Amino acid sequence: MSADKIKKQAATAVDEASTTARDELEALKSQLEHFLNAHVVPPISDAANAAVTNAREIAEHQKTTVATSVSAKPFLSIAISFVAGFVLGRLSR
Repeated sequence: MSADKIKKQAATAVDEASTTARDELEALKSQLEHFLNAHVVPPISDAANAAVTNAREIAEHQKTTVATSVSAKPFLSIAISFVAGFVLGRLSR
């Protein structure tokens, strides 16, 4: 066998191996994407939706609590707001 023939056979073998490896990687990528879309994304999406719902409920509860407190003691609420605004104004200078 000549060196050129061995070189061509080696190049062919390397090309075939790289093509096979590329095809296997593409198949693995496709399987991983399918697995993630079928088994990982839905639970994460459900958890995110539950977290958003809980945050909205907490915000609504806090809004109601603050509104009740302000209604019960309006002058105290105004005084607290004045002091907080004054302090923040002084700190921002």
